[in-house]
Amino acid sequence: MNQTNTLLKVVSIIYIVLEAIAAVTLLAGSAMIGAAFGMGAESAGAGVGMGVLILVVSAGGIVLGLVAGILGVKGYKHITACKVLGIILVVFGVLGALSIFTSDAGTTEIALNIFELVLPILYTVGAFKQQA
Repeated sequence: MNQTNTLLKVVSIIYIVLEAIAAVTLLAGSAMIGAAFGMGAESAGAGVGMGVLILVVSAGGIVLGLVAGILGVKGYKHITACKVLGIILVVFGVLGALSIFTSDAGTTEIALNIFELVLPILYTVGAFKQQA
């Protein structure tokens, strides 16, 4: 019987937990961000529009992470999908890490971007080490 390797399973569980937290934070924060943009633009409609835009873009990343986590926990049944998602997540992690150089990032942002790069790398390594 095939079993999921420990690295893939642990990283997948971390993905599920972090993305669930991100989803709750996103739902609470998007309304506040939209209101702040609306006050800055002196238009409630513009604020709501920006809030929805932020919600949609962020929700895409959250859904991707949740799907990767769920498929990683299931392991050998969906190993090809895990490998593809792992590569996609690494690309997004690299893009996030590159954003350090284009912004005025402090130590917290740098640490977060490094974590957002290391976690997908570990997920991808776990997926490729999985025996189908």
